[in-house]
Amino acid sequence: MADWKRYTPEGTQDVLPLRCADKSKIEATIADVFESFGYHVAETPVLQFYDAFSTESGKISQEVMFKFFDAQGRILVLRPDITTCFARMMASKLDDGIYPKRLHYCGKVFRYTDEFASGQREFCQAGIELYGADGYVADAEVIACAIEALLATGLEKFQIEIGQVAFYKAIAAKAGLDDADTEELSNLIDKKDALAINGFVKEKAVEKKLASFIENLPTLFGNIEIIDSLDADLLGNDAMTAAQNLKNVYTLLCSYGYEPYISIDLSLVQGINHYTGIIFKGITHGIGYSICAGGRYDGLTGEFGASLSAVGMAIGTDRLLTVLSRQGLLEETLGADFLVSSENPTLSYQIVTALRDGGYTAEQALCGETKEALVAYAKACHIQGVITATDADTLTIYNLALDETTTVGLDELFDHDQECSCGHCHH
Repeated sequence: MADWKRYTPEGTQDVLPLRCADKSKIEATIADVFESFGYHVAETPVLQFYDAFSTESGKISQEVMFKFFDAQGRILVLRPDITTCFARMMASKLDDGIYPKRLHYCGKVFRYTDEFASGQREFCQAGIELYGADGYVADAEVIACAIEALLATGLEKFQIEIGQVAFYKAIAAKAGLDDADTEELSNLIDKKDALAINGFVKEKAVEKKLASFIENLPTLFGNIEIIDSLDADLLGNDAMTAAQNLKNVYTLLCSYGYEPYISIDLSLVQGINHYTGIIFKGITHGIGYSICAGGRYDGLTGEFGASLSAVGMAIGTDRLLTVLSRQGLLEETLGADFLVSSENPTLSYQIVTALRDGGYTAEQALCGETKEALVAYAKACHIQGVITATDADTLTIYNLALDETTTVGLDELFDHDQECSCGHCHH
């Protein structure tokens, strides 16, 4: 039998300290943006009942879920999605009649196959859910929050492509397609398979002008002119109502100053059984799949007993971290401010405690007492200063960046508010 004890399962990975530090900073930055918009953090269990993901609006293919049984024989899953978990929590625990409700989260989801073919089976999402708010202003808020979160991490060159599921469904209904055909066509449009789309509309005998429009859907992306050029007589009232919603969202986001980051894409039709209105995804160069996605899903909470309007989005933080790394946008991750060494461990602990109380980060040396050993360790761990102490009155501080040494007493470390030897300002 093979010995796998030194390995992680396929599609999972250890997150090593430097990358983990970068990931933590990014997730904290994103959470700060979410909370600045008024969203409150919440959590749901990683373990969920399979039933939660077999509802009509939240249905996820059972083939992608990690399933097992509990002691009572009930089917459990590692959550493949967080939005569905929050919809369950919202309907069962938070439906108190006070709306809108704004929630945010950061957590892991698990799937046997990642829909974006990244090869991962375990990945992290940070997202928001807005409940009890209809209309385009709520839709625009969620997209604006996504844009601000991406900008806050340092990413600048990205696009949020915005579509409308209700627009597509109205066109499919106009063409006389049933639910199965509507889903099949959406898959062809998503793949931008022009030849297959042409064959499909011919097979279904779709009216000539409408068939031509459907064939052109994969090319209908750009700015507001895409909406203004639509033929209302051809498409019908339902499609034009959905198109007006999309136009309102786009126009409002432009008025917020986000025009450089948004575009319209009428071929954006993924998740038609889940989404009910606006839909969007974020893309950037350097990665072959989206870094965020979201939309309106008004039917999901009703599956759990509370019919609420809802719109949300999630950012793939692992994917975002990869993008930031490839684009050279990650700040250097530094180690502790100080490494403190003394032959008297009580004294060195007294010093690191004083430093920590003063707002610094400090390590107590455990790597040998020679200056060479201390400096070598500090350089390897990106520590910025080395303090050696013979007694409380004689602290020798070596600044690695400046290659400078100063000597002070312990009681002099915090006598004045000046820039410290680590290069940071502490008060």
